[in-house]
Amino acid sequence: MRNRTRVVGALGLVPALVLAGCGSSDPGSAGESASDVEVGDTWTGDPATVEIWHDNAALQPAIDAFNAAHEDEGIQIAFSENTDLNTAVRNAHAAGDGPDLFITQTADLASFIADGIATDISAYYDSIASDYSDVVNDAITTGDRQWAVPAADIPTFMIYNAEIFDERDLEYPETYEGFLEVGETLAEDGISIFNVAGEDPTGFLYLAWEAGARWYDLEGDAWRVDVDSDETRRAAEYFDEAFAGDMFSKISYAEYSAMMQSYDEGEIAVRQLSTWQTKGMQATLVDALGKWDPEPNLRWEGRDPANAAFTRVFAVNTVSENSDAAVFAAHALSTEGGSVSALADPENGLSYFPALADPSDYVADTVPTALVGDHADDWNDVVTGAVDTQLGDWTYGPNWAGAFAELQDLWGAAVAGEIETVDIAPRLQEWIVDDLTQQGIDVVED
Repeated sequence: MRNRTRVVGALGLVPALVLAGCGSSDPGSAGESASDVEVGDTWTGDPATVEIWHDNAALQPAIDAFNAAHEDEGIQIAFSENTDLNTAVRNAHAAGDGPDLFITQTADLASFIADGIATDISAYYDSIASDYSDVVNDAITTGDRQWAVPAADIPTFMIYNAEIFDERDLEYPETYEGFLEVGETLAEDGISIFNVAGEDPTGFLYLAWEAGARWYDLEGDAWRVDVDSDETRRAAEYFDEAFAGDMFSKISYAEYSAMMQSYDEGEIAVRQLSTWQTKGMQATLVDALGKWDPEPNLRWEGRDPANAAFTRVFAVNTVSENSDAAVFAAHALSTEGGSVSALADPENGLSYFPALADPSDYVADTVPTALVGDHADDWNDVVTGAVDTQLGDWTYGPNWAGAFAELQDLWGAAVAGEIETVDIAPRLQEWIVDDLTQQGIDVVED
């Protein structure tokens, strides 16, 4: 499957906006017409220290692996943890400072591009593109330009408390519709089949995406906005049915300990997640360790298996004075055996699934053995199947940052029972169109 995920900024002119805003003179930097730059396996440039920022200290083992592998080549990485990463990067950039590299996700990359913070690395990319999967290559591409180095793939799958299902002789559902049927049964025993957080609407977005919704699309110089669609309504009705039947718990991620306690005590039966989220479960659960069975992602009736999610990336900062070293370091972190294994480690690392074209050598590194116990044999097929069914055809539009904040407010109101989930799409559609129009951006609606 090769569909393009486009990360596009204001007026669809991201390349022009970002190219005009760069000050680095390195080959491959935005703002310079340069021939392709080969990214090799060894560093042959001047001695360099690449500064990287992330919001999780568990990146350090991968940094250590890189530094050990390249200590004789004159290049090292210095890591700083910044918990409010997006704000820290923006504030530093505004002051003309900041890291050479920072880890972000494709949903946020659009605004970093539009604001001239993420560097166009196209001149480097031909030499490394074949190392990565089609989905992640597409995720960092817009306007036939590349804007980041892939850091991790995000395959999505289900994980079930097998004990809860075995005790009730329940089969694992295969569809979202079947999931709610099982949810009704579990609700009779006071068990929530699932949890949603009022501050996190991404699950709603992803289910709409999997149902066939596409909220933004660039048509020439105009944006087509189609949030309020039949496909989005299908996802909204799913949540409204679950809320009406009291099937889902509503624990905030701000109450993470309480959420994990509910999983541990068998109060929540299922989670939809990716490998990076298993780390926290494995580190926190006690009584429920070993009970969790990985299974394929749910699908909508009448549609093929699919899973939707973002991609994690290494973005090169436009203030960096050495993009050569930054791209080399990012590529090495995401492709070299020692650092890839360290990133994938669900105990000491970040539990990142490799963004590689062929990740098969590292799937075993991602297994949260204590969490899945005797169900570990299911891991490889489930996770690799999730990779094979990933969607890559989502566009984050020019005002996505503001639209996401609006979506958060609407989703929070729906979770709180103040509005129905089906009310979200028409309101968000109106907000996006009004905001784009006020910016002087052409909009097309059906």
